[in-house]
Parts: sequence; structure tokens; C-alpha cells
Amino acid sequence: MMDPIRARVTPGVPAVETRPGLGALAVALSDAAQALEPPGPAIGPAAAVVAARAEAAGRQAALGPILANLEQALGATSLPPNVKVAIGQVLALQTPTSAPMTPEILKQAVAQSGLFLEAKLAAGDAPPMDLKAALLVLQQALGPTGQRGASRPQRPTPPPTAGGALVGQAPAKATLSLDADPVALAHELGSEVEQALARHTLHQLASLPDGPGAHWMFELPLATPQGPAIAQFAIDRDDPQRAGEDQAPTWQARFSLDIPPLGPVHVSVRMDGEQTAVTMWAEQPEGLARLRSRGDELSGALAAEVVFRPGSPHPPAPPPGRLVDQTS
Repeated sequence: MMDPIRARVTPGVPAVETRPGLGALAVALSDAAQALEPPGPAIGPAAAVVAARAEAAGRQAALGPILANLEQALGATSLPPNVKVAIGQVLALQTPTSAPMTPEILKQAVAQSGLFLEAKLAAGDAPPMDLKAALLVLQQALGPTGQRGASRPQRPTPPPTAGGALVGQAPAKATLSLDADPVALAHELGSEVEQALARHTLHQLASLPDGPGAHWMFELPLATPQGPAIAQFAIDRDDPQRAGEDQAPTWQARFSLDIPPLGPVHVSVRMDGEQTAVTMWAEQPEGLARLRSRGDELSGALAAEVVFRPGSPHPPAPPPGRLVDQTS
């Protein structure tokens, strides 16, 4: 089970007694959001951003199956040691769900998400070993990209867009064939790393400044007993000047995850000064019942009343010019 965000939000999966409550997650993420700076200025003219978004959307794929294949690839005797070391660096950045999720652990996970890599480099900081940096190191270890073969097609995954619906990825199983020729194996892994980097690029583009407020969108890989799962997050902050000198800006943290036995769960934590409002949706009746059974614990962890609802939230329609999911 994971806990909520409050950074103040902490990811939570109160499904198993040995795991912490979902309320801790909401508190931790909110605190992490306030400690981090936006990814930096826009990367160029609007047309360049649109082109980059369209190009990445055509190559991106779900991160969970890619991580599952990387984990399986560690057992391939044909891969050289430097590739296995690079794979290990990527897998080490998963957040385990077997231990309680604390605000400190969540804050570190957000910092290592890779969302802020370029901003840190632009500030002159030492290159961090975050998820994007680890994927780039692995890409280099796998060799040139020009002759890579096409990777095994994945089930279409909606591209992340600012203001769009969040989707958690359930634990994934590996589909990699370790009997493949060593060159073919490296080519397939390289193609999947490119897909993961393309999806990461979409999250960075969705986090570009767009007005006086701030918005961050990213994914955190979770290590579960059933395989790698992915939690998707979005953090929004209102314009601080609009709040006024005596009023703190409003923060909203949203996240979605899909971990057995809860199934798909969506959480919204809104903090307006000293007031905190929390809403949790569960798409499966059993998951909703489990969350409601921990209602008092979650309310205490968040210092707020928690509202439980069936189904999923209905996000607003994306602004004109944004990507539209045509896979469903």
C-alpha cells in the first residue's frame, strides 16, 4: 500500500495491511511540489514545441512493460556487463511499495523522476542520476540508434497532456525473448528505451510554463510484487500574486495508480491556505470498499475529510491545439 502526497500529497495503496495508508501519499507529494522549481523556460517557439510534441507522441509507449523487459534482460547472458550495469541504474530508481511511503521517500522519488534534469544542468548543477539520465546512459550503452529494429508493438497508451486525464499503469509482465540473437536483443531494448524517453519528453512538454501559475506532470515507477507499475502525477499551483500578500496560493495534486487488489484509483488533494480537500475515486467496487474501510486513517493522515466516489474523475476538455487521444 502506498501513502498520499502533500509535499503535501503521498501515494497510497491501502490494500494490504503490511503497506502504509493512501493518506500519507497525498501529504508527501504536496510537500515535494513546493520544494521543487519548474522545469525552466519554454524550449523554443510555440511551433517547435508543437512539432516536438507530435513527434514524441508517435514514438512513446507505456513505461511499465519497458521496465519489466529491462528486469528480465538482466538474465540474458548475451548482454555485456556495462549494459547490465546501466539497466540496474534504471531499475534502482523504482519506488518500492513493500515499505511505508514517507514524505521524504516521495520527495526523493519526484526529484529523481527526470522531469528537472535539463533545469538542473542549466543551473550548473552536477548531472543527477535521475530516471531520464539513467535512460540516456542505457541508450548510449546499447549502441547507435540508426540501425535499430522495430520493437514489439504495445497496446496504445494515451499520450500525457496538460490538463488531461491521469492514468495509472497496472503491474506489467515481461514480453522479452532472451533467446533472441544478441544484436537483435540489444536493438529491441534500444527501441524500447527510445519509447520511454519519448514519453518522458511528453511529460516535460506538458510541464512547460503556460501562464503565471505552474504545472508539473510526471510518472513515478513503482516496484510491486506483481511487476513494475506506474503512478502518474499532476501538480498545479495558482498564480502566487493572485493569492495576495496574506493568502497562500492554491495547490492541487492529482495522481492515479493501478495496483492489485485496489485496481485503478484516482486521488485529488487541493490545498487552499489551511484548508485541504481530498477526493478519492475507485473504479472497482472492491477497491472502493477497501478505501472506505480506511477512511478514518486517511482523514487523520491528511488532516482533512476524505470523500470517496466510484468510477473516475471527469477532467476538463484539453485546450485547443493539444493532443487528442484517438486510441479509444
